[in-house]
Amino acid sequence: MKDEQLSEKIRRFCAWRERCTQEVTGKLLSLGTDKRLAARLVAQLQEEGFLNDRRFAKMFARGKFENNRWGRIKIRTVLLQKDISPSTVSEALTAIDDDRYRQTLQQLIKKKIKELSEKNKEHIKQKTAVHCIQKGYEPDLVREYLGF
Repeated sequence: MKDEQLSEKIRRFCAWRERCTQEVTGKLLSLGTDKRLAARLVAQLQEEGFLNDRRFAKMFARGKFENNRWGRIKIRTVLLQKDISPSTVSEALTAIDDDRYRQTLQQLIKKKIKELSEKNKEHIKQKTAVHCIQKGYEPDLVREYLGF
């Protein structure tokens, strides 16, 4: 593929939805691009505003929290796996409103308790806690709401 075609293809890839540097680099390498050309194209995309890890992190955090009801721990873990800098991850997480976060956790707890058909209240609490912690909520916060 010619450099111009590759450049256009990767621009469309970035325009489709917000991407991080790791995703774009991976896509370029999967298309057979050598590492130097991939790095040059990534830098060019960043200069042109097609690629911005800070913008990606904020949108990712907001989307995963609002749509998937993920907690901050899970969001942080995934962003760090995508090679987003820790400071950028922290910035993205602080954009999540704390009151809304706590309210969402309470709703998640209520929903999970309703779903469980257990008779033993301690088992219900434990299963609900495990569910919320797997969704990425802080164990101390989960325990606080469940009354442990």
